[in-house]
Amino acid sequence: MKRITSAEAKELNQNFVETRSKAIDVAIKKKDALSSWFSMDELKNFIASVEKEGIDKGITVNGIRIYFGAYTSDDKNPEIKNLSTVFLVPTQAKIGAMQTDGLANEIASSDITDIDGMNRGGLGYPPSATYPQ
Repeated sequence: MKRITSAEAKELNQNFVETRSKAIDVAIKKKDALSSWFSMDELKNFIASVEKEGIDKGITVNGIRIYFGAYTSDDKNPEIKNLSTVFLVPTQAKIGAMQTDGLANEIASSDITDIDGMNRGGLGYPPSATYPQ
């Protein structure tokens, strides 16, 4: 398991704020979001649904990749216009990526583009709140 302590989480968040967040705030001319939130049920349902859809399509889902994204200035929700977000997409073993023992390399994965990803998590409150909230 790749868990981290809350002290490590705080350090990662502070490093983000100090090295990236301020520049983003200047670029979008307002305080950017510093977190996204998904309920346990949403995450469990997403994982179950992409696994099932993968099976139905003959694809073995081997993980979830989390991308950074940004809402547009045209977004219908004024509270999230231009703010940062994260979105999740399922992955599969990269074709031809084999370890020396002939087993699929789980680390080498590619995005599955024919299974929908997940977005629209809740923002921190306020969106610019740092860890921990």
